Amino acid sequence: MSLTRKPDKGGRTLFRVLAVASLVAAFAQVTLGGVVRVTGSGLGCPDWPLCHGQLIPPFEFATLIEYSHRLSASLLGVLVLATVIVVLLRYRRNRWGKNSALIALALVLVAAVLGGATVLTELAWWLRLLHLGIAEGVVAALVIAVIVSWRVGREESADTANRGEMGKSRLTTAALIGVFLLILSGSYIVGAGYGSSCGTWPLCNGSLFPEGRAYIEHMAHRYFAVIVGLLVLAVAYTAWQKRLHIPGSGLSGLLLFAAFSAQILVGALTVWMGFTPEIKAIHLSMATLVWIALVFVAALAWVPSEFDGGLDAPELGDTAQMEGLRA
Repeated sequence: MSLTRKPDKGGRTLFRVLAVASLVAAFAQVTLGGVVRVTGSGLGCPDWPLCHGQLIPPFEFATLIEYSHRLSASLLGVLVLATVIVVLLRYRRNRWGKNSALIALALVLVAAVLGGATVLTELAWWLRLLHLGIAEGVVAALVIAVIVSWRVGREESADTANRGEMGKSRLTTAALIGVFLLILSGSYIVGAGYGSSCGTWPLCNGSLFPEGRAYIEHMAHRYFAVIVGLLVLAVAYTAWQKRLHIPGSGLSGLLLFAAFSAQILVGALTVWMGFTPEIKAIHLSMATLVWIALVFVAALAWVPSEFDGGLDAPELGDTAQMEGLRA
């Protein structure tokens, strides 16, 4: 008698819900981190892990913003841990799902430690930079987990010959590295106090090549954004071209183009509106959306189009059959 595996619809649904919820929580965490920074609330809780030595902090503006950031980090940790548990229990043979979830969990733990170190060192700029980089790494790992969760148990598409051509190309790799470094360079500019040095856009106080360190470094960020932008647009166009070979790549390419175009507008508005805290926070959030869209485009080509949706252990009915065979 042959044993057959029963569809794991409940496990797939739970995996998908947790992966998507984790990604949303990770995006919210980065956004809240930006709000903490631009509002100067980083020391709203001067100690860690408690806040003013209490579990329930004082109801003050800076304190509540910083504490909300910590609470969102806790929620993210719980969601990612739950995702890991589901993957290990139901899909531990799936290396893409297992590795992406475990990497996300490891990075969440590292981010938590760095968050505490950032507070205890009174917001050292290099720790904030590293903290943001780790947070964007969490986001990338969760994007991959989301794609895996939607492909588990699905049948192979008819045409996958060109699957790896887009995602593993030098162009896509260069764009991924470029966007990641661009986000970090923006954080560095703000941390160094150069974020509002150029009061006009696209020129810097009327000059393409201004003098003075603050102006030069600010404009270097803008010039780097142009180079990275060309790479991103090229990837978006390539994704659109592959829409018949890689399901979802056309729409993801359009979303990548839209996200990057919106980020250009937000960057200009940041200057034109006088670097208000609200628009600066939106600027970081949009940068993270571009990062999500780009990782999504790449992962569509990297991640296999179908996985074994079966369980790692037989279900109860199958167990009974196995016992009968042994007898």
